[in-house]
Amino acid sequence: MPEGLTRRRFLSVPLLALLAPRAAGAGLPSGAAFTRAYQADLSVLFNVLSFAVEGTVSEEIDRAAGRYRYTLTGQGIGVSGRTTGAGIIRDGRFMPTEALSLHTVRGRENRTSLTYDYQRGLVAYHSVSHTLFLGRRRQADDVVTLPPGQHVDDVVSAELNFAADKLDRDPDGAYRITVVRRARPANEGPDDVAAGGYRAELATVRFHAGPDPVTGRLTARLDLSGFSSWAKPTQPARIAFSADRHLASVESSMMLGTTFTLRLASGS
Repeated sequence: MPEGLTRRRFLSVPLLALLAPRAAGAGLPSGAAFTRAYQADLSVLFNVLSFAVEGTVSEEIDRAAGRYRYTLTGQGIGVSGRTTGAGIIRDGRFMPTEALSLHTVRGRENRTSLTYDYQRGLVAYHSVSHTLFLGRRRQADDVVTLPPGQHVDDVVSAELNFAADKLDRDPDGAYRITVVRRARPANEGPDDVAAGGYRAELATVRFHAGPDPVTGRLTARLDLSGFSSWAKPTQPARIAFSADRHLASVESSMMLGTTFTLRLASGS
């Protein structure tokens, strides 16, 4: 997942990064292309603000060359966004090499870019975002060092690696995802801005996945509070997967009467 879910970015199209492409797991031939549609609904402050976004996720996988590429686009009233990214495939694991997200919400542009240099063990992180209520600017320009042997993902590679059963797992069976995000204080408010700017950091999230008692398909509860102060530790997001372990839906209830729902259609 590229940037952690910051305030203004969280309440805008970047939420749609949660939908990651579906089809890069096992079963696709080398050079396969895949597109699927999605619909996302976001309600803020008990529906005082609301966004409805429709878009597509497209990806190309070239297993022979060991590379993949993806594009996410979305459009709604007062909202538009585009995210592009690329990566390499090593021993069946998807590893991001670059990502660029450009999103505009009610006239304010948010931009995040990441570049991964595995030879030197470095990730360059640059972002400009704006807070929800007052539109205050947050900017981060930093380079993060990867410890030896450390796997790192963005949202897209994490979804693909889960489908391919390549995510790291802890002894208790929990899946583990580490991403590069903007560092923020634990008590950061929706419109708080650090006078000295921001750094980037590695952040890890864990989750257990198990079969739904009704459908039998995998579901998980994911605590997003480490990525956004809008999220509640006591109300983790509910994530559902399709029969082939690819993302099917996301439902989340957050603070200040905020709710988010995402549904993904079958691809082609």
